[in-house]
Amino acid sequence: MAGRIGRAFEAARQTPRGAFIPYLTSGFPDIDESDRLASALCEEGADVLELGVPFSDPLADGPVIQRATQTALAAGVTLAHVLGQARRLRARHETPLVLMTYLNPVVRYGPSRFAEEARDAGVDGVILVDLPPEEEPDIWEGLRKSGLDTIALVAPTTAPERVKRIAAEARGFLYVVARLGVTGGGAADPAVAEMLRVCRAHSPLPRCLGFGIGRGSDLTAWRGLAEGVIVGSALLEELLRAKDAAAREAKAREFARHIRGKLPDLSPS
Repeated sequence: MAGRIGRAFEAARQTPRGAFIPYLTSGFPDIDESDRLASALCEEGADVLELGVPFSDPLADGPVIQRATQTALAAGVTLAHVLGQARRLRARHETPLVLMTYLNPVVRYGPSRFAEEARDAGVDGVILVDLPPEEEPDIWEGLRKSGLDTIALVAPTTAPERVKRIAAEARGFLYVVARLGVTGGGAADPAVAEMLRVCRAHSPLPRCLGFGIGRGSDLTAWRGLAEGVIVGSALLEELLRAKDAAAREAKAREFARHIRGKLPDLSPS
């Protein structure tokens, strides 16, 4: 796999362990501190860093991410600020950067402009939560032509024939939703193991589990089935409870070390 994302997964595989992909709402709790938190996660070994673009109608986000998003929006954070953050992070870190966003901010910004500026800022991949790969092919193709990985989501209820179509358009990794509903706590859907197998049947891309992964998750259940985990709500919930900036950074670092300590549980060897 070419590019920073591919190299990050290969490095994790060689260790051997799964990959750690933390999610932060960009601009939470404000732009300056968001930069410090993102840098802390990079320094603590994030294999890929996912930055959420604040949006006022986040249909897939649970209450924790919505709270962080509202804080960022109140601080005036826009897609342009997120791209600026990516540029600053890229100047300091080699960690692959993925933007998770909804279609509306991209359309308002201009899809071609967004693709070009994201690439120039050092972004490696994009997740468009509410845009299936079969729709708006010009937008997806524009992202790919700009050199950005188009990361697609699949759920336990996604039909196998549709997984095949999604996988054909995906780049970077496959985001496998561990349970139905919005982001946050909750047990994984029993069907997710079979979905991980279906993904492998149709694509060599790394499979990463998200939605509901946290400190207490037993990653051994996914040994040999997933190559990484995406952790957002569990991390943000602890940051939201922290009393000040110093406590938030300390908590982010400790959380990253805790999750990284569990990652060998994913390795089949």
